[in-house]
Amino acid sequence: MEQQKIKSFYIKSFLLAFISIITLSCGVPRHAVEIHDYELLENGKQITGKDKGLTAFIFENNPTKIPFVQFLSEKYHVGKYKDVSYWVETDGYRFKVFLYDTDELNKYFDMGQFMVTTNVTENNIVGSTEKFIGLSMITEYNEDCLNENSLLQKIAINYLKSLKNEFNNL
Repeated sequence: MEQQKIKSFYIKSFLLAFISIITLSCGVPRHAVEIHDYELLENGKQITGKDKGLTAFIFENNPTKIPFVQFLSEKYHVGKYKDVSYWVETDGYRFKVFLYDTDELNKYFDMGQFMVTTNVTENNIVGSTEKFIGLSMITEYNEDCLNENSLLQKIAINYLKSLKNEFNNL
């Protein structure tokens, strides 16, 4: 009888250890990516005449500055804070720039995969508490300028990096 109890104890211990190992190994940890400068993410906003969504230029927000939408509104005289888009000329080309709001960023992209690199205390927050900002660009012919196959990708990225730097240096 004593030997049977010991055998039963070992079997139960083995099963418990086995189930614990299986359970713990199935929970795969998510790897968070830091955006140090910017990331290009595909399949964003939809535009007329295109099956595939636009590529977005994503960068980390600086909450110690005014809201980015306010910055764009003042710089380009957009006049609104919802559905922000505007035309700009750079390097002899005409582009339309679209700003994603937070709901759109979360709708089109898995923003949970990204991690904020700079933590700001509540007392230092001046503008928006949004973690990331997203922009897309098209030509006047509805070409996605940020697409990896676009001949205008370098011009578009340079413009957006310059815009981001101007915002961060306010």
